[in-house]
Parts: sequence; C-alpha cells; structure tokens
Amino acid sequence: MPYDRLVDRLRADHEVVTFGALADGSVDDYYRLREGDSTVTSRAALAAAISAGRDSFDLDHVTTDAGGQAVNAARQAAALGDDVLLAGHLDHPVFEFTFDVEAVSMGSPARVTVCLLDDDDVMFVEESTDLADWTVADLRAALSESLESFLERDALCCVNWASTPGLGEAMREMAARDPDGGVLCVDPGPLTVAGARDLLAVLRTLGDAYDVVLSVNEDEAARLGEAVGEPADEPTEASVLDAVRTAADGTSVVVHGEGAAVAATPAGRITVPALDVSRGPTETGAGDRFSGALARSLAADWDWALALAAGNACAAHYVSGRGTGTRSALPDHVETHRPP
Repeated sequence: MPYDRLVDRLRADHEVVTFGALADGSVDDYYRLREGDSTVTSRAALAAAISAGRDSFDLDHVTTDAGGQAVNAARQAAALGDDVLLAGHLDHPVFEFTFDVEAVSMGSPARVTVCLLDDDDVMFVEESTDLADWTVADLRAALSESLESFLERDALCCVNWASTPGLGEAMREMAARDPDGGVLCVDPGPLTVAGARDLLAVLRTLGDAYDVVLSVNEDEAARLGEAVGEPADEPTEASVLDAVRTAADGTSVVVHGEGAAVAATPAGRITVPALDVSRGPTETGAGDRFSGALARSLAADWDWALALAAGNACAAHYVSGRGTGTRSALPDHVETHRPP
C-alpha cells in the first residue's frame, strides 16, 4: 500500500514543482433546496417533486466560493507547497486565495449555482462569454512570464474542455511550439461522445512535447469508451482504457472513482484504493484536486502508485468537508482514513 510512503514523503523536505493551470474560473454559489418546510436531499426526491407538479423551490444560501477546475487544481498544488501560476477567468473579488497562488485573469468567470444534495450535487451554469471566445493570444497577453516559460512548467493542468471551445486549438498550438514540456494533465470535465472523439484527436498531437495524462471520472471514462468503440458497464475495464490509450497515441489514462483510482500507463495498470471517509457537504471540486495533486506528484518524479495515492488523499480530504488538504494536514488525515 503506497499510503505509508505518501505520509513519509509529505513529512519530508520536498522539491518545489513549478505548476501551471488554465483557463477557466467560476463564482460558485452553494444552496440547499427546500420544498416548503422540507429540505430536498436527493436527486430522486427532486425528480419526484418536479414530476408531481412542483414548479418552484426555495433556495437557502450556504456559501459562495471561488470555483472552476483550473482554480481548484491550482489551489491544491499551492496547498502542497508548489510554485503555482494560475491563468484563468477571474474578474471577481471572490478570487482572493487563501493559499499562495499567483493568478492572472483573462476575463469574467462563469457563474455556477450548486444545489447541495446528499447523493450528488446538481449544478446550473451561466457560462462566461469571455471563456467562450478565449484563445492562446489572451493567455500570452495576460501572463506575468513568457508563454514559453509557462508552457514549460514542470506540470500543467488543462481543464474544462466542455466549456472552453478554444482549448482544442490552444492545445494544438502548444504542440506546434514543441516546448520542452513536463507533465500535461488534461481533466476535460463532462464529455459527450463527440467531444471525447475530438479530445482524443487533439491529445495525439501532444505526445512529443509532454508526458500527457488524461484524468477523468467514471462517467467521462464511459464516454471515452464509447468514442473508441468499447462501451462497457465498467469503464475501468482494461480493454476500455487500453483502447483509449491507443486512440490517444499512448497517453496515460487515469480514472478517479469512488472506490479507487485506476491508471493505464506505458508501465502497466495500477490501482490504488480510495481513503475511507464519510461524505461532507459536497464533492464538487474533489476531482479537480485529485488532478492537481496527481500532476504535481508525477512532475516531482513520484512513481505512479504514490502519485495516485496523493490524488486520492487530496480528493478525500476535500470530500470529507475539511477543504483543500495542505502538506501539514494530509499525513494525519491519511493515517486516520487509510483503507483496510
């Protein structure tokens, strides 16, 4: 089990990784839903109320937080002590970070209403028009360092394929520049089958410039499986992930699931069970923190099992309601909640 080694690594002196993240950002408003005097606690209850004719619900505001996949990944890397540069859509006062994140903004963020439910949150998104029109030229203009330096950071997280129409062209331009890149972690967010095919085509262009890692949840893995002609009840089956790797020209594929993280890599298949935690108020943002921790750990030359354990630990710390896990807080959390 790699968790013993993870605790030792977290408590030891560490080499700082240079980490970049792009390009989204959102203002996330969290609410509880009420139907009269009763709180709606599940998707089934919400669907039943709507099917029964309920056409309005009360919203009880819980909190507002800085969100977005790039933002969440950057916050996690910063909490682990890395040198982080976030290039996002951050034109809002909520983006005043607790952790030491250097951030540059390329426009207005999305606005997300998160309805907190016990089984899985429901989100309603007002997209950012600036993000919809985003290009690499906007990134170049906003950066506090040269574009080449940013692209050659030890680890980069490119996220939110579904909400960033220009990300495919941006990634092709990144490949064309042929940087001396490190780890490129692509966490696409929700995928359609058509979107998955387009993503795989872009990933094929990046392998000479980066060590590419595709980080997805089980639903996204299922869409990728369908895109390569390998639909399956279990999206982490070896045949599915191997077919996705082949379609992406050897890209490593990681599926962060509720029970385990599974990686299909050039070195083989690695599975690391998740920590045993109880769910806190929300899981929204946990997968982004997994991807941030995974990318910086691989960039620090940690082996795959150790990097997956780091991703699991950071995701579990957030899921348990304790926020973004810091380097000092994570060892005790891992020791308390390690799987049997």
